Amino acid sequence: MTAGGPRRPGAAWPIAVLVILVAGSIVVLERLERAPGSRSGRARQEAPAAPERPGTLGTTRPVRPEADGDWVPVDEPVARIAIVIDDVGFEERPALDLASIGLPLTFAILPRQRYSTVLAEKLATLGHEVILHLPMEPEGYPRLDPGEGAVRVGMPAALIAATIAADLEDVPGARGLSNHMGSRATADPAVMRVVLEEVRRRRLYFLDSRTTEETVGFSMAREMGIPTMERGMFLDDRREASYIESQVRGLLRRARAEGAVLAIGHADAVTVEVLRRSAGLFRSEDIRVVPASELAIGGARGAG
Repeated sequence: MTAGGPRRPGAAWPIAVLVILVAGSIVVLERLERAPGSRSGRARQEAPAAPERPGTLGTTRPVRPEADGDWVPVDEPVARIAIVIDDVGFEERPALDLASIGLPLTFAILPRQRYSTVLAEKLATLGHEVILHLPMEPEGYPRLDPGEGAVRVGMPAALIAATIAADLEDVPGARGLSNHMGSRATADPAVMRVVLEEVRRRRLYFLDSRTTEETVGFSMAREMGIPTMERGMFLDDRREASYIESQVRGLLRRARAEGAVLAIGHADAVTVEVLRRSAGLFRSEDIRVVPASELAIGGARGAG
């Protein structure tokens, strides 16, 4: 007995039915929410998982190791690599083979060689950057000969400028200049001042190949406000496939740690083959191969 009078038999059943219907609707909605065709279901499936490899911190930014073993992101969103192919001009086929592997390479072309001009034109047409690989006097000259069109220690400034001008005519479209040999000349401030004045006057950049620890080229170019970088590593100072493959892996690790590295290789058959096989490694989402000018103009050092 209640205040409202006697309860009629079966009065509570509509409420029970309503509760069951609501509960069932919730279950159905939850199943639909999880279904692959639903908007939320697609969002869950397509959202990339956080990378699990050490050092990425859940991002695709390159990282560098700290002294305590932790990893922190570098400033650049991706690691940049410039690959410069030295000593181009003696043969045509190896350079064109490298040009076809699908990476934006930079070709350092020697002047006054059989294929110097034709390769400069062809490689530029194929979208690659070309620079003058300026022969310069090494320690041990004349036993070690840098070749025709060389800048030597003791040359008058006017003759150095004229030599560079003639060499550049052989490499049309050159955007920069690097030293070929030059272990003696690049360590001579008087020589390098004249060379770099020509580089600056012609609005080129300077790549220091670092053929000697005594070079003043990179530091002087910086002081003069010239876009510049220096070699970070050689890929093929030993012309063995296993060694070059190891250097490629080291280049990728170093780029991810430092943010930007410039590597030098050569248009040699084994280098061509290894770079062709390795091209896919350079297309990782956190790696970008760039022309050498991008590192020079961006002010990045090519070596740590």
